[in-house]
Order: sequence, then structure tokens, then C-alpha cells
Amino acid sequence: MEIRDYNEEDKEAVQNIFAKYWTDEEFLSELAKNIEERKIRFYVAEKDGEIVGIAGFREAPKYLRDYAETKNPAELYIVASKVQNEGIGGMLVRKVIEEARNLFFTEMECYSPETHSNSWKFYEKLGFTRHGIIKDPDDGYPGMLWRKIIR
Repeated sequence: MEIRDYNEEDKEAVQNIFAKYWTDEEFLSELAKNIEERKIRFYVAEKDGEIVGIAGFREAPKYLRDYAETKNPAELYIVASKVQNEGIGGMLVRKVIEEARNLFFTEMECYSPETHSNSWKFYEKLGFTRHGIIKDPDDGYPGMLWRKIIR
């Protein structure tokens, strides 16, 4: 399996992966816009010529920076894979952390809504710790704030 930078040819495969996990058109539109505008660094997992996962990170937005323990936090913006429990997500997150470290980020934060609580064991397995329940500033949904010091 190869983990590499996202490119335009990956668009349809990535959108199909997103559609497995999210139905909210507004969020899917935000994802597409962020990919297009390259405001977030995205990486894909490719296996036998097929895109099987995607992950992205960015500088932590203000609402997450307020909870940071270090001075330069990044946000694990998204991680999704075509299939679960095959190590794809873990490989992508390790790549994201490596790249964030290379850019001198010192901490990785992640907001995961309660509606996705089935993914919380995934974050624990990767060494993230629970900070506690916070509310998403856009829609007010409660979710867990995860943190991992990466310096």
C-alpha cells in the first residue's frame, strides 16, 4: 500500500469514500471545497491502483486551539477508508502526524461527533487521549475532543 499526496485524479474515488460515512450535503460540500482549495493537506492510501482511504490535516482552528496544551496544534481534519479494520486509517493517520511534525506542529487534535462514537476506539488505539466532550461551533453537536502530543 502506498500513502501519497492527494491529486485531482483521486476526486471521484475520494467522494465515494466520503459518501460511505457522511450524508450531510453541507459537510460533503465543505469537504469538496477544502480539497479543491488545498487549504488542508490531504493524503490518500492507494492499493493495487485503487484509492482505499484519505486523511487530511490543517492548522487547528480557533475553537480547537482554545483547548490545546502546546503552542502549535494541528487538526486531524478527516480520516476515512473504503473498508475498516485493515490498517488503512492507522497508516494514514501516522502519515498525517509525520507530515505535521515536519511542519513543526506540536500537537494533533481531533473533534469526533457523538454520532461517530464507534470510531473512538480507533483514536485510542493510535495513542490519542480524550480531552472531553465539546460542542462543534458550527452546529452545536456534542463530540469528543481527542489529543495527541506529537513534538
